[in-house]
Amino acid sequence: MVVFLNSFFAFVLYLRASSASDNSWNAEIPKSVVGLSGSCVVIPCKFNYPSDGKTHNEFSGIWYTDKYDIIYHKETSKIISKFKGRTTLLGDLHHKNCTLKINSLQHSDDGLYMFRIEIKDFNQATFSKSIVSITVKDSPYQPIISLDEEVMSQKETTATCIVSHSCPSDLPQLTWSHKGMLSHSQSQDHGQWNITSSLTFTPSREDHNKSLICSAEFSGGNKVTSSNTLKVKYPPYKVNVKSNSPVKENTSVELICSCDSNPPASFQWISLNGSVLANGPTYKLNQVSRYTEAISCTANNTEGKNSSSPQRINVLYPPEIKNESSCKLEPTVCVCIVDSNPPSEVKWLAPSTAFPSSIIEQNGFLTIFTLKGWEGFPDAVHCLASNSEGNSVITIQVPHRGMIIYIAVATAAVLVTLVIISVCVAKRHCRRRAQEQHLMDLKADPNKFKTTPKSGFDSKEEKSNDIYTNNQDSVYKNRECYDRDLPCGQDEEVYANT
Repeated sequence: MVVFLNSFFAFVLYLRASSASDNSWNAEIPKSVVGLSGSCVVIPCKFNYPSDGKTHNEFSGIWYTDKYDIIYHKETSKIISKFKGRTTLLGDLHHKNCTLKINSLQHSDDGLYMFRIEIKDFNQATFSKSIVSITVKDSPYQPIISLDEEVMSQKETTATCIVSHSCPSDLPQLTWSHKGMLSHSQSQDHGQWNITSSLTFTPSREDHNKSLICSAEFSGGNKVTSSNTLKVKYPPYKVNVKSNSPVKENTSVELICSCDSNPPASFQWISLNGSVLANGPTYKLNQVSRYTEAISCTANNTEGKNSSSPQRINVLYPPEIKNESSCKLEPTVCVCIVDSNPPSEVKWLAPSTAFPSSIIEQNGFLTIFTLKGWEGFPDAVHCLASNSEGNSVITIQVPHRGMIIYIAVATAAVLVTLVIISVCVAKRHCRRRAQEQHLMDLKADPNKFKTTPKSGFDSKEEKSNDIYTNNQDSVYKNRECYDRDLPCGQDEEVYANT
């Protein structure tokens, strides 16, 4: 009975206020708000009334359901039981603010609500044309992510995540899948509060096509996420050259260049000297050989360029035994040097001779097979090299110990002969120089070898001849002896009369 009377009384007041109101009585209330079950909802409200030139100090604000059940009143006893302790008037009526907060939302709170103002000693009105609809949801709205359609690698960019909610005192916690610098802001729009999280970060090429995720966690454990796929522009990376190698010598091969890049790259084929061989992702080489030079590929896009390492084609060819292959003694060592791809197997062959295993040393495509320390010295050994492409053989002469001794003796004899000849030539040269020097001395001083007659004796005709003449003859005679390289007697010496 009491409930019926309260409802009837409210209805009478509504009719009375409606008939007394005019356009000066109005309220600004959103048409609808959405709240999360278990959370709160805030209904923004502003009202206006006609001024009569007086100051009014006593206001009463009342919120009703569309069935005129009171959900808020300053006299709490008038509030229906399901809303008691759950509603609060946040606005200041003296400043024409009638904002209402409802806590602990339930699905039964779905419905229409209106506001009524009562001003003591003036008038009162129910704003029946400004009705708000409340909707209670179990899950919040998905976050809205805003991001540039394409971002550049290693260049700073900012993404925003907006989450709508209805309770500013119960804010959701926002998190991002990427690290960066965060900032937050909040705004209200027709009863809905928006919290905005801004993430400033530097994307990398690893972020391309990855999801940028924003998560919002509400009280009560409700969590919602949204994601955007990152489109990151970056220069070519991992430029790689592939081919259908290995290939046989004198056949063709096709090279394929690839890379990781965004946007897609264009390709050029470059020789070792830097000249451009071709454009495009593929390059065909005809008649390749073991001497075909290495080739690199350069990839280029709007963000930059990068090149592969020089790529040498894996060419298969039969063994080629090098001329440097040889044998030596002391100790006995034979070396067989083989150029081939794939590496060759080598067999040492000689009649009635058993060889130990070879020592193998690999240096690129060269394989050095060393054989040493075997007994019985054959005249020659054969090095047979073979691989999947063919074979080759070479005969290597083995030097013998007797031959070495003979060569050593012959060499010594030749050396001794050369020494003897050199000594004889030197002696003859010295004699001639001494003889020539003596003649020069005679010509320079002819009186040097004249004799003085002894005192007390008359000179006779046979003794009147100058001794110089005789001495000169002796000198020429001695010169003939020297010229013939023969020994000469003492009676021929020019110094006999001195």
